[in-house]
Amino acid sequence: MAGQVGSAALADAARRMRILFVMASPEFLRFYDSTIRLLAERGHHVLLAVNKQPDAKPVRLEHLDAAGRVEALGLVPRRDDAWTPMARLVRGAMDYARYLHPRFAEAPALRQRLARKGLPPSLRGVDARLGTFGDGTVRRLIGGLQTLERGIPVSPAIEQFLAQHRPDVVVVSPLVDVGSDQVDVVRAARRLGIRVVAAIASWDNLTNKGLLRVQPDAVLVWNEAQKHEAIEMHGVPAERVIVTGAQLFDKWFGRQPARSLEAFTSRVGLPSAERFILFTGSSMFISAPEREVPFVKRWVEVLRGSAHAALRDAPILIRPHPYNGWIWADVDMSAYPNVAVWPRGRYNPVDADERNDFFDSLYYSRAVVGINTSAMVEAAIVGRPVHSIVTDDFASTQEGTLHFHHLLPEHGGFLQIGRGFDHHMSLLAASLADEAGAREQTQRFVASFLRPHGLDQACTPLVADALAQVRTAPPLPDDGAAVITRTLARTLRPLANALMRRSGERDGASLSERWRKARAKSRKRMDRAAKTANKRARQMRKGVRVWLKDFGA
Repeated sequence: MAGQVGSAALADAARRMRILFVMASPEFLRFYDSTIRLLAERGHHVLLAVNKQPDAKPVRLEHLDAAGRVEALGLVPRRDDAWTPMARLVRGAMDYARYLHPRFAEAPALRQRLARKGLPPSLRGVDARLGTFGDGTVRRLIGGLQTLERGIPVSPAIEQFLAQHRPDVVVVSPLVDVGSDQVDVVRAARRLGIRVVAAIASWDNLTNKGLLRVQPDAVLVWNEAQKHEAIEMHGVPAERVIVTGAQLFDKWFGRQPARSLEAFTSRVGLPSAERFILFTGSSMFISAPEREVPFVKRWVEVLRGSAHAALRDAPILIRPHPYNGWIWADVDMSAYPNVAVWPRGRYNPVDADERNDFFDSLYYSRAVVGINTSAMVEAAIVGRPVHSIVTDDFASTQEGTLHFHHLLPEHGGFLQIGRGFDHHMSLLAASLADEAGAREQTQRFVASFLRPHGLDQACTPLVADALAQVRTAPPLPDDGAAVITRTLARTLRPLANALMRRSGERDGASLSERWRKARAKSRKRMDRAAKTANKRARQMRKGVRVWLKDFGA
């Protein structure tokens, strides 16, 4: 398979396909809604399914519609059999093992998060006593865990789910979540002879989460930097990596604001129709709730006390992260003149009005400030100068993460880093005095990192073309996995039973009772799915019509 996307004629020539998107949760729709819409327009039938649907995040599959070509299936069946505890242990350990590599020696926050999420409680204390291992040792450790993974049989429930819906191509995203259940989807698809693609959703996915763990037919990445990460960190053969660019940002190129400056500033609560300095919040992992609000208040105070008149008097808009916004719901900023927080509380980043608000926030800003968030990348698309402040509060989630370094000028980035508040204020004042000065730097970054096939080449069609290319590509060579699985499964079954028995003891259930409950739960899921299929289809058709209408507006 070629490492770059071929002609768009590939998609037109390919037969109409059934394409199943398996996303970790509905929030991933914001990465793929343009792709889903284009695939439907090309005549493909798109199926949508998620591994979980968190109540705390407002995006729902029910907001989508089909017009006959987009169908929401709901939740993928969860693995719940005798091998489940072992699968989770092996995958979590594999994800943790990658952080023993020297490249992560200066990323303690990432390693601690993986230990907390990936290791069982009984093993988490080991992390504090381990240092880093050499490259060869880490590779051998991961290789051994991958062998154990191959010994875990494919999930019958997920294999049945795929066989029932008969996709030609399965797209999983992001696949790198800690201990991801999507590993079972990839393995079941390969067993059934279905082409499977891992779509890397965001710029940080390959460096601050888990491993891919299994080999799909292709991995879609944004740029050459991510291609290198896929090859070096995840062991993906170079010929299986397809560079498409960042399709999720297509919507910002050439876009115009939805409202006038006067209407927008009135909407968000700023007292005058002036352009402003925009602070963009970060996710909970990057910017812990107990730290972000005090930090931003301190930042505002320093601005208001600055020796630079342009900073003292500048309007300030604070825009919380969509999934961290609840911390701002009741924050009182009335003591600070000409400052607004918008929106307050959680919001749906896929909603058309919310996207308009977000773009207008970037468009009408004079400069953008953040800690470590993709909004800074989006500000670069709009051509705004982008700043960050490196402080002890966030050092471990700024320079202590690998993806942050993509934004630094020495790596081809655009981010103006203030080493402390005084340095930051000087840089910010200089940006306000010369807003156009940052555009050349931001455009170079956009051209290499987001649109590597050309600034005028939208990425969504390239992703759609890549899926057609994968459909017609030869399958991965047989690595003897079936024989290995059967042999290892016999060897590992006593261990799997022991792990399940231990899990059952914690739950107060015997192994036989756990088996009985697992079988009963599986039957109930299938019965429930059959009973609700027609009802869900009617709901989804109505929802997707609304979504397509909003998205096209």
